[in-house]
Amino acid sequence: MVASATLHLLERPQLRGHRIQYSDSLHLVVIDETVIPCTPTEYSLLLALLQRAGEGIPINHLLGRPAQQAVEWHTRRNLTQHISRLRARLWPFGLDILCLTGYGYLLLARPHEQTTGT
Repeated sequence: MVASATLHLLERPQLRGHRIQYSDSLHLVVIDETVIPCTPTEYSLLLALLQRAGEGIPINHLLGRPAQQAVEWHTRRNLTQHISRLRARLWPFGLDILCLTGYGYLLLARPHEQTTGT
């Protein structure tokens, strides 16, 4: 049996005209007609970052934890590895994820010069 899923359109002015679609049931993100492969964890992180593009997102929010709860070093390391993989997948689209040291992460469009190499 094939799962039927609806792709939802995500519109954020900070994403500079990219067509971004997602499906929670399939853990699927499509940017400009290209499927972005994600694990379920990466899908959750990417969707949170895309939905709040241009805004800093606290680490605990990305992890689904209360704001004051301490984050263990190995959890931070795992998060960093997931973010690194997502950053590499978003780079061809002119998008980047910045680390806000001591706070969280920020997804934004790179300046045009960095996107085109000029």
